[in-house]
Parts: sequence; structure tokens; C-alpha cells
Amino acid sequence: MSKTDCIRDIGGRKEIFIDEAPIAEMKNVRLTMNAPYQDHEPIFLPEAPWEYRIHPYATVMREGDVFRLWYLAYEWDPPRGVELPAAGTAEDARLFWAHTRGRLCYAESTDGVHWERPHLGLVEYRGSGDNNILGPAVHDRVQQAGWNGGTVFKDSGAAPEGRYKLWSQIVVAEEGRSGLTGFCSPDGLRWTPCGNNPIPGHCDCLNVVFRDERIQQYVGYSRLWTADRHGDRYRAVRRLVSPDFERWEDMGQVLGADEVDLTLPVKRERESRQIMDFHGNCVFKYPGTADAYLALPEVWWHWSTNPFPDAGRDQEKMGGFPDTVDVQLATSRDGIEWQRAGGRNPFLRLGPPDAGDSKMIYAFTQPVQAGDELWIYYGGFRYGISEGVALKRGAYFRARLRLDGFVSVDAPYEGGELLTVPLRFRGERLALNADTSAGGAVRVQIEDEGGTPVEGFSMGEADEVNGNSVRHFATWGGRAHVGELAGRVVRLRFLMNGCKLYSFQFVGNG
Repeated sequence: MSKTDCIRDIGGRKEIFIDEAPIAEMKNVRLTMNAPYQDHEPIFLPEAPWEYRIHPYATVMREGDVFRLWYLAYEWDPPRGVELPAAGTAEDARLFWAHTRGRLCYAESTDGVHWERPHLGLVEYRGSGDNNILGPAVHDRVQQAGWNGGTVFKDSGAAPEGRYKLWSQIVVAEEGRSGLTGFCSPDGLRWTPCGNNPIPGHCDCLNVVFRDERIQQYVGYSRLWTADRHGDRYRAVRRLVSPDFERWEDMGQVLGADEVDLTLPVKRERESRQIMDFHGNCVFKYPGTADAYLALPEVWWHWSTNPFPDAGRDQEKMGGFPDTVDVQLATSRDGIEWQRAGGRNPFLRLGPPDAGDSKMIYAFTQPVQAGDELWIYYGGFRYGISEGVALKRGAYFRARLRLDGFVSVDAPYEGGELLTVPLRFRGERLALNADTSAGGAVRVQIEDEGGTPVEGFSMGEADEVNGNSVRHFATWGGRAHVGELAGRVVRLRFLMNGCKLYSFQFVGNG
């Protein structure tokens, strides 16, 4: 069955152009990845005594007028006489982690930029509950030594006591082991272990989980360690599914380095797959869409011998040049098969040499909508992965992207055309997210399934849309109403010049 034979039933959902799934034909237009604006100025820094280091495994969620931040903080708490190991050798790293404890912490903001740490009284720290620590706590089912890689989501369809859910790596003190553990909470502050824990497999990364209504399952993404024919171990992304947040099935690898990555024209000391790793995943389903999945995977680059000559460093195990991490954009229609946008170029780029995000950046989970923008929060370091672990104190940053702005259909000055696959919709008006700037325009023709213009909605009757807005409304002779076509199979033909088209959606009259 050809693409034009399949009817795409979008109802009143948004259609964003992350790939060619909604497109039947393109003439002189192209899909373009649009990177967000990054100002490289930190908006959150380690301040509290239990925050020697803040890690970029975090979640920001907006509820009403409040931005809520769940983040991982590490306390450096050595016995008397042990100095901070700042040289950066492998032994220094072992010493640092031996005397470091990870905790899940919480902060709030009214503007998404300036943050306060509330005194919650949930966990005692040095004899006081005046802190913003959520866990580990003394009332946990087991005495836990540390949390790592936790992310939070709001499960709106769950019972009140499990409205918020969390996935986190838990290091169990008594047994000296770690595993991926699920937690539930009524308010996002008081957490109780839930499910068959620990979930098998590696989890020393950003562990992302959410409810996917399309398949009526919980879906999670975590780390997968694998190896190549040279014996090199490298990091990839695995997918897990569950019907109830308790029983999980590991579906295996969904994202990893391929032959395009492994044949990059870079100078390397040996032939190996260890050119790059997917250090994290940051997968989310785009709100308001039927099947748009996005990922902001963190890519660790290390194709040549590590240039740092510190004594005791194991070059093969500690990484290699350039020893840096940036963020790409990947897209999918099912969360399983992924393609990388923008020719695999960075979506989030490293900052200038002295910036706090100059060597490593990690995206948080799902972006937050603020007005007509998406705010993408990320953590950054000014040191590479293999440089002194104790020096990487961390900072959080914000990038700003136009609503729906990840990928656009771009038409040049001289014009271009796009035809959708057959659609069935529900709604009264056609809203367009488009930027024509001053001299561009876009018109829309509505056709029947066979390609004949519908009377009253032809290109000759279509009014030009001009300007930059996330909610233009298409009109024909000044008339915007399209409700009489709802439920019919139609196709949309866009005639554009000097235009970036980000999305379209059939909406009501409200």
C-alpha cells in the first residue's frame, strides 16, 4: 500500500513536521532542523551544603503558575583527613565516588529562571529537616546509600496516591548493589517504592519513563551496554514497556551508533566503535500529537587518545579526545524506530571556552511550554567526562525554542509546494504555525481524496497568510470555517514562498 493510499486520521490533534510521515509530495521545499537559542548563562548552581555537585539528570514540570524542579545533588562527605581528589586520575574518581552520596532534591520557581529551595522537613540532614531533600530517607523500605538518574512524570490517569511516578537508580547500602527502581507519590514530594524492583539491567544514566496513551502502556528508556568485534564496550539506549508500572519487559536496543557514525572522517588511533556513545536518551512524546516522539540524546565523542597526560590515567578506559558531550535530535513515529534530524548535527551546542556548558551538556526530560515557546532545560559542565570528576560541580541552563519548532518545512524565496497524505480531521478552523517574515506567504488548498480542489477552498480562493505567528488561521475569501469538511477524507496543498511551516491543526471556534 502506498503512502497516498493510507488515511491519516488526525482528528483535532496537532501535526508537526518531524519527518515525512504526513507528506505525500514536496516540490522545492525541505525539512530543516531548527536549533533553540542558548544564552549559556546558568540559571541554577550548587549552593546548599548537600550540593557539592548537581547532576544533569533532572526534570522540570510546569503546574499552573509554578515550575517544579526535581534534581540530583551529590554531597562530598569524606572522613577527616581525606582531601578533595581534584587531579583527575582514575584513582581520584574512585576516591571521590567512595565518599559521595546522591540525593533527590526539589526546587520551585514562578518564572522558570529564579529558583527557591523550600524547607520541606521530609529528610533529616545533620540534625535538621530544614532542607529540600526528598530521598533517600530513613523511612525507606531499605536503607539506601544513594539515588541516581531519576526522572519524574505526572500520571494524570492514575489513582491519587500514585499520581506522580519516578524512575531512579538506587544504590542499596547493605547489599552494595544498584538497580532501577520505580516510585509513586501523591504530590511529587513523598515517595514510596512501587513495582517489582529492582528492574534488571544497567541504569547509570537519565532513566526516562512516561505513560504512552497511544499504546496504553508505560514506556521507559534506559542504558544498554553492548560490545563490538574489537571488544570495546559502548553505551546505547534500550526501551522497556509495562502495562501497570510494575511488570516490565525489556524490548532491547532502539538507539545506538551505526556505520555512519563509525566511519566519520576523524583522526583516530585505532579502528573501533568507541568513536561515540549515546550517554543518555531524553525521550518524550510531543503533547497534543497522535504519534510524534522526540529524543534529545546526549552524544559523548571520543575518537582519539585522551590528550590529558595525568599519571595513573588509563587511556583505553577513561575515554579519549575530544572527550565532550553535545545533544542531537532524533524523531520517531512509534518510539522504536528512530531517525536523527538535521544531518546528525548538534541540536544543543557546547558553549564558549569559559562557559559552564563548554565541555558537556545533557538535556533534561520533556520541554516545558511557556507561552509560545518551549523551554528546554539542560545541565552542563566546563570539564570533559574523563577530566577531574571532583571538579565538575555542574550548572543548569535554559534553551528557548519556538512552539512546535524542532523541524520546519522551508520554502525558498522563489517558492515551493507541499501536499499532505489523505487526512481525516475534526474541527472548525485550520491553524498554521508559520513564519513568512515580511516578504513571504503561504496559501492552502483543500482537495478531495482524488486531488480535486474542494469548491470554496481552491488555491485561487485562498488568502495569503503573511507574518510570524504560532497560530495563523487559513482563510478563503476571508472565510475561515472548514467544519463542513470534518470527517471527510481530504488533502492539504501548501503553496509557500520565503516561509517556514512548523505545524498545522484543525481547531474549534474558541
